Amino acid sequence: MITINNLALLDKEFLKRLDEYRDKKIMVKIISLNWNEEPIAEITGNITSGNINIDGSSAVRRTCSITLITNQMQIDNIHWSLRTKFTVEIGVKNEIDSRYEDIIWFPQGLFIITSFSSTVNS
Repeated sequence: MITINNLALLDKEFLKRLDEYRDKKIMVKIISLNWNEEPIAEITGNITSGNINIDGSSAVRRTCSITLITNQMQIDNIHWSLRTKFTVEIGVKNEIDSRYEDIIWFPQGLFIITSFSSTVNS
């Protein structure tokens, strides 16, 4: 199925302008999956730090560490426990072309949680 986001990812000129836009706002969407890889929970927020590493020669091919700020207060530990599968999408706020969605999401792959922590501050 082709969505508006998929169309944006196919538009090379748009992607070039989005990349060159100086005032980018970067977000992250982390989607918890069941073992059949169906979505069960989601956290979306602004990235404050993190990295994603891809190493084709390693037994663990993809690793990530992400710190984000979100106003989603209901984080269920069952959906975010150890050995939970999840996908990561990095989003860039689209302020240059109204034909596409407000946030352009770039899929980063499938991961398994080996460590998870959350902090609530006011």
